[in-house]
Amino acid sequence: MAQQFEALGNEDVLSTSGSNLMFQCTFKVSELMDLLQTKLEEESLFTEGLECEVLSPGKYWRRGKVQLRLEFCPEDSNSVQNHLSGFPEPSTIKKE
Repeated sequence: MAQQFEALGNEDVLSTSGSNLMFQCTFKVSELMDLLQTKLEEESLFTEGLECEVLSPGKYWRRGKVQLRLEFCPEDSNSVQNHLSGFPEPSTIKKE
């Protein structure tokens, strides 16, 4: 079965095992995107997109724009539930 990716929001938080790109292991999507913008020195890749043409198998060339974004593909719910056992449900945590 093909995995389905979903777009991440700027306030979503990522945790990684470490990276040469980021100094810390936990960061917001917006922080990573800001860093990528700086590293690539091409802000339009994230906002307006970059003018291009694309050729897909069995199709003609198409003009348009390409835009960068992060997507997340969750693991199956059983492995996530096993990993989270012992933690309170998010809906039961009181916000201050």
